[in-house]
Formats: sequence, C-alpha cells, structure tokens
Amino acid sequence: MIKTSTIASNTVIEETNNLSSLKKGDIQIWSIPLDANEKFRAACLNALGEKGRERISFFKFKQVQESYIISQGGLRLLLSYYLGIPGEEVQLGRLSKGKPFSIDNPTLRFNMSNSGRKVVYAFSMDEEIGLDLERIREMSDLDELIEKNYNSYEQNYINKLPEKRLYRFFKFWTIKEAYLKAIGVGMRIPPEDLEFGVQNGVYTLQSIRGEVDTEDWVFKDFELEDGAYVGTLTIKNVNANISLREVV
Repeated sequence: MIKTSTIASNTVIEETNNLSSLKKGDIQIWSIPLDANEKFRAACLNALGEKGRERISFFKFKQVQESYIISQGGLRLLLSYYLGIPGEEVQLGRLSKGKPFSIDNPTLRFNMSNSGRKVVYAFSMDEEIGLDLERIREMSDLDELIEKNYNSYEQNYINKLPEKRLYRFFKFWTIKEAYLKAIGVGMRIPPEDLEFGVQNGVYTLQSIRGEVDTEDWVFKDFELEDGAYVGTLTIKNVNANISLREVV
C-alpha cells in the first residue's frame, strides 16, 4: 500500500536538507501539476538558474515552455529540498546511457515522468528506480499500437476485457517504460522486446529479447486523480516503504 498525502501548491518547496528523512528502503514519490500557480511557477523559474532559463526559448510552443519550467524547475526544487542547497546550484550529470544523477550526492537516486498535466518524481537512497506515468486517453490507433508494442500473450491479456482494454494498454506501457528507465537504457530496448506475465494482478518480467530475466524487479502501481492517470514504480526492494505526496 502506498501512503498518500497532499501539499498545497501555494506552499513553495524550500531547501531544508531533508536527506535524513529518506532512509534506506524508503521511496518517496512526488506529483506536481504542470499548471501550478504563479508562486510555485516563480520558484521553479528561479530554481532553473540562468542556464536553465536560457533553454526556455529553445521550445517553440508556450505550453511546452511552461511544462519545461515546472518539470525541470520542480526537479531542482525537490533536489534542493533533499540536499539543502539552492535549486539553481544543484548539479546534474548523466550516466553513460543517459540516465541523470545528482553530482552533489550520487547516492540520492531519482527518476521522473510527465503526462497530460502532471509530472511525477521518485527519490530513493542507493536503490535504482524507474518511474513512468500516463494519462489514460482514447487512442485512434490503439489496435496498431497494441500489435506493434506487445507480444501475443500481452495482446490477449489487454484485449480480453473490452472495458479494461484502454487501462491495460497504458498500464503495460508504464511498466515497460519504468523498467527501461530503472536499468538506465531508455528506449534503447524496444518495448516489444520485453515480455511480461500477469498473475492475480501482479506483473512480472519474463524475458528480454528472448533471454530469461534473472533479476528480481518489482512493479508497484499508483494512480492519480481517481484513476485518470496510471503509473508504475520499478524497484528491487519488495519491502520498500513507498509514499506519495501530491502537490495540489
């Protein structure tokens, strides 16, 4: 069970060095609206720093610019919250395969995802994590996407119950994306090369490109806005203490 709490978006996340609250075995997920109020937006804009703010003009559309401000500024605010340093001073690096990490404290692991008007982040100590979120929405090319991205077992599972077809499509997608992000390869492995099984609502990774998976990854569900968004957190610790904080 994921414990959920809410925080008002007019309460700006301040740097307070809360790393001690993130003990080994804890996973903390944060959800932030991409249309946050002006006070929160201003804090995100400041946290981006000069170089981050220069990047805003690279994006052609206003909505994409605003999403960048909140998602990337929000990440720096949250890293500031854990590290106790100003957001604009937070240093980020990338591993060889592109996964971002904290230069200031490499033991602090994080991952993020956005969809619709939400962005989510997950933080842990010393444990690799992957996170993905999708807004459930109608897709005109759903049949084609199911056929292209899922194997025959997964297709049968998705199509078995018409009333759950859309949900299962997106659920499987978040599982595959979260796993690929956890191992740090992004989309270098196509989703169709991952084979999953489902038993009693529990998803397990069966194989990668036909090779049997030997690692014990766990896939934890979470939802936002009463099921309007579906998400998956990928971790290895089956006994992890997971909490979700929604900024509303």
